[in-house]
This record gives sequence, C-alpha cells and structure tokens, in this order.
Amino acid sequence: MSPLFVLGQIWGLCAMGLIVLSFQCKKPARLCVVQVCACLFFILHYLFLGLNGDAAAYAGMTQNAVGLLFRGILALSEKRKTLLSPMVLAGLCAISTVVAILTYPGRLIALLPTVANFACIGCMWTKNSNTIRITQLTVISPFWIIYNVFTLSFAGILTECFNLVSIGIYYIRVHREKRFAR
Repeated sequence: MSPLFVLGQIWGLCAMGLIVLSFQCKKPARLCVVQVCACLFFILHYLFLGLNGDAAAYAGMTQNAVGLLFRGILALSEKRKTLLSPMVLAGLCAISTVVAILTYPGRLIALLPTVANFACIGCMWTKNSNTIRITQLTVISPFWIIYNVFTLSFAGILTECFNLVSIGIYYIRVHREKRFAR
C-alpha cells in the first residue's frame, strides 16, 4: 500500500467519524458545521485516492465539493429564503454536471456519485425527512457503496453502511412505536 492510499483512508475515517458525530448534534447549525467538515475530509480522502492512481476517485472528490457548496447554501437559506429558489437548485445540478464532465475518466462507475448527488440535492431540497430517508436508502447510499467498492474507499463503504443501518433502525423504531401505540 502506498503512503497516498493510506493517507487517503485516514482522511476518510476522519470524515466517517464526523458523519457519525453529526447524528448526535441537536442544533441544526452545529450539524451543518460538522457535516461541512466531514465533506472537507471526504474531499481530501478522494483526492488522495486519485493521486494514488485511480482517476475515478476525482469524481467522488468533486461531487463532495458540490455537496459542500450545497450544505453551505442550505445553512444560509435559514436566513435568506431566496436561496431556496428553483434557479439555485438548477444551478447546483448544473455545477454537479459540469464537474462530472470535467472529471469523467471514461469509466461509467465515475458517474455514480453524480447521480447520488442529484438525488441528495433533490431530496434535501424538499426538507421532508421521510423523503430524505427513503432516497438515502434507495439511491444515495447504494450508489455510493458501489462507487466506493470500485475506488477502494473503505471509509466511504463503512459510512454508507452506517447510514443504511441508521435508517433501518429508525424505521424499525417507528414501526414498533406505532404497533405499541394501538
């Protein structure tokens, strides 16, 4: 294993730790800050995997950069509602498309983060927690897991598995609460 690969995995594990920590944040502002830091670490994670020789890793890096921008817009939209316009949504999707084209290494696997990012942007834009969970469960996490397997992003695989388990636990808990409420 090269030092770049090991360093990339370390950055990824730091990002994963922050994602897990973010689920414990009670205040939306703190959650946003922790997730922005996680995005920065995932950017470094995929950068180092790319520098190690896998050009497809740059797709993950750039889509995390778009995710960073998106989270910043969501945070700012709490005070500036005009940022929630369809034009901003279209602009984010356009940026995501442009970076996908610029980083496309000729392997279809590199398009999965872009599709996952479109789904993430779209579902989070609704601010409907059930839509967000279902989209995470059916599109976002599965696409990222497949991509992460091909790019050898161990932290990415673990993070998405954690997300899936967390959502599964949520639905089991809600189902039990409804059953016992009868």
